[in-house]
Amino acid sequence: MITKSGMRLVLTLSIMLLVPALLWAEPLKIGVFDVQRIMSEAVPVKTYRQRYHDTLELKRKPLTQTEEQLKLLKDKIDKGGLKPEEAAAAELEFSQKVLTAKHQREDLEAEVMQMDRWLKAQVYKDISEVLVELNKKEDYAVILERSVVAYYKSAVDITGKIIELYNKKS
Repeated sequence: MITKSGMRLVLTLSIMLLVPALLWAEPLKIGVFDVQRIMSEAVPVKTYRQRYHDTLELKRKPLTQTEEQLKLLKDKIDKGGLKPEEAAAAELEFSQKVLTAKHQREDLEAEVMQMDRWLKAQVYKDISEVLVELNKKEDYAVILERSVVAYYKSAVDITGKIIELYNKKS
């Protein structure tokens, strides 16, 4: 049975043996990056966002047209002065266009979600490629995303390097 003093002796000897080994060991190179900063500053992401915006505008046009037609129909119905059969036809057309607009809006929302997922996946794929390239040049032991780190010194922040390499790829 080991006594408390024996345990202290073992612990002290272990520390005495480990400290020199740790001091002579090669230091670990650690990098931390901020994906949100990359998303807001990197040129390729801005290019992706512009394409995304342009595509959404094209896909939003049919909904906008349907909404304009709805407004015109509503104004026509609200003005009155229509014969009963014309009013009934206008009401029917209005309710059909409301359903069309609802479906177009749902399709557009699904498209937006799909495009958001694609954009994030593409950026993460690109960042992964940049990290591999950066690691080949600088030999990091570990590279972490900022959101998984509770604290880090600014000296290990490699976000600027990643953005610079990422911008050169575009």
